[in-house]
Amino acid sequence: MKSLRLFFAEWGNILRNPKVLVPVIAVMMIPVMYSALFLGTFWDPYGKMKDLPVAIVNEDNGAEMDGEKLTIGKELVDELKESKELDFHFVSSQEALTGLKEDRFYMTITIPEDFSKRAASLMDDEPKQAELLFQTNEGHNFLAAQIGGTAIHKVNSEISRTITESYTKLMFEQVEKVSDGLGEAGDGATKIHDGTKTLANGTTELKTNLAKLSDGALKLKQGTSPLAEGAQKLNQGAAELNKGAASMNQGLKQLAQAHDQLEQGARKSEQGATQLQAGLKSSAAGSKELAEGTKALAGGLEQLVKASPELANHPAMKQIMQASREVQAGASKLSEGQTKLVAGASALKDGQTQLVGGMNQFGQKLDEAAAGSGKLTVGAKQLADGAAQLKGGVTEATKAITTIADGSSKLNDGAGKLQNGVRELKDGSGELASKLTEAADEAASVQGSEKRIEMYAKPVTVVESSINKVPNYGTGFAPYFLSLGLFVGALILTIVLPLVQSPDPLASGWSRFVSKTLLFVSVGVVQALVADAILIFGLGLEVQNTAQFIGFSILSSMTYMFIIQSLVTVLGDPGRFVAIVILILQLVSCGGTFPVELTPTFMQVIGDWLPMTYTVNGFKAVISSGDTSALLSQSGILAIYIVAFGALTLGYFVVKAREARGDQASVTAN
Repeated sequence: MKSLRLFFAEWGNILRNPKVLVPVIAVMMIPVMYSALFLGTFWDPYGKMKDLPVAIVNEDNGAEMDGEKLTIGKELVDELKESKELDFHFVSSQEALTGLKEDRFYMTITIPEDFSKRAASLMDDEPKQAELLFQTNEGHNFLAAQIGGTAIHKVNSEISRTITESYTKLMFEQVEKVSDGLGEAGDGATKIHDGTKTLANGTTELKTNLAKLSDGALKLKQGTSPLAEGAQKLNQGAAELNKGAASMNQGLKQLAQAHDQLEQGARKSEQGATQLQAGLKSSAAGSKELAEGTKALAGGLEQLVKASPELANHPAMKQIMQASREVQAGASKLSEGQTKLVAGASALKDGQTQLVGGMNQFGQKLDEAAAGSGKLTVGAKQLADGAAQLKGGVTEATKAITTIADGSSKLNDGAGKLQNGVRELKDGSGELASKLTEAADEAASVQGSEKRIEMYAKPVTVVESSINKVPNYGTGFAPYFLSLGLFVGALILTIVLPLVQSPDPLASGWSRFVSKTLLFVSVGVVQALVADAILIFGLGLEVQNTAQFIGFSILSSMTYMFIIQSLVTVLGDPGRFVAIVILILQLVSCGGTFPVELTPTFMQVIGDWLPMTYTVNGFKAVISSGDTSALLSQSGILAIYIVAFGALTLGYFVVKAREARGDQASVTAN
């Protein structure tokens, strides 16, 4: 019971004494502040990815795929402009690289100029995966680079899905086209097969009719031989008839001109009559042969026309028919002239008999003889011309018929070959229909090459690079934990070292400031050197410049020493509490873990006023990027902290020294 009374008595003393109660409450709030601020700040950093600046560079020139324009780069940019996953900035390649180096962007995503061309190479013999270039600045924020890797793979998955959808659509369209084409080809082959059956029947009938045509042409060729012989004899007889008629005509003219020469002319007329009789006999024989030839010709032409009606329109056949009509006309006139000639010859003979007794009748009969002789001359000439035309027509007809006979024979042979070829075509078309049907059934089983399959499964590959490569997590978090260690070391040092008491109570404020500051700084330098040695030689930390790294570590330790010395010297124990609060705020706002863009806005504002933000950035510059200008700018800001808090501590010691001298003077006076 006594123990409980003492317990309540202790709490009573604390509650009644505000100087004790406030520090107790503050200490009780430290775990709450640390856990609440730290967890609250980083409760869901991925939920604020929309504030992480990322540069997008689109250099894609587009391509054609299956006759359609493919612009995947533009389509991706359009999608990213609508996306809220990250804070996308669409810039040029030079601006992206500059922004990455100046820490304005945490990463860049570049769509190369051949992106669509590679994506469209799926059906090529050597398809190439499209490449998405991803570049980070691990030296700026190591964890941001890791987060960015996750983000780029999400982008990659999205664009791969889009491309795969295009591939799938293309493949189905191609398969549909192939299937339709094979089906149409199968139908066409079936029609070809059916057509060859009809063609086979037609060629058989053609061969039969050509055989008939060949036989008819041969008979026609044989029939033209007697026709040609008859035409030859007719031509000769017509020539003799023409000569006789000319002689008779000449005699009659002489008889009319010279009556006194009638006797002599009568004898010549008798001779002409004798020649006329001989010519008429030859003409009669020629006419008979001509009749037989025209009869044979008519029979041959009739047989030829019956065997091949198409020949009726042949030019040679038309010429033959025309010549035949002219021969018939000439023969008719010849018959008429022969009749009149016989009558005239009889009259001439009677006139010769009655010449002595009937000179009066001589003049009358002479006119009739002259008229008959004129008709005979005209008829003989027409007969000669018709016979000549008949001979020429028969000759041409003979040549044409010979050509037709030879051609029909060759055509008959060709028809036989055609029939054999059609039979082979029929068999081949049947096999074609069968094979096309099999191809249509097996089209779905066609396999692509391994490269094509791989590209279909993974159309886009990410090519990652970094301008300031960080080899491991230790190197990436070294700026954060080294800054934390130096600050905590300075804070603990205020518990070990005396901050206000001096060996000389009457020492000036300046002397106290210099002595205390040198004490703190010397310890701070030593702890920085020890920490650097362990990191470099113990853990193998690689830095861009060892001297700059050590110098900046000392500067950072001095900054923390000046700040904490000032707070604890001026405020006492509450100053340590303030230092702890500052430490907690710095841990969540300095950007040592997650990018500051992923923290709440008020933390980003606070971070700009706290020193650890600048020590972390300085260590990143000297460890990873080697950016001397950034290191110098951060060092300048830390120097401002040193001067400001050093002046505050100096002012405190000066005031306290004056108060101490005043108290001492009062004691001496008393």
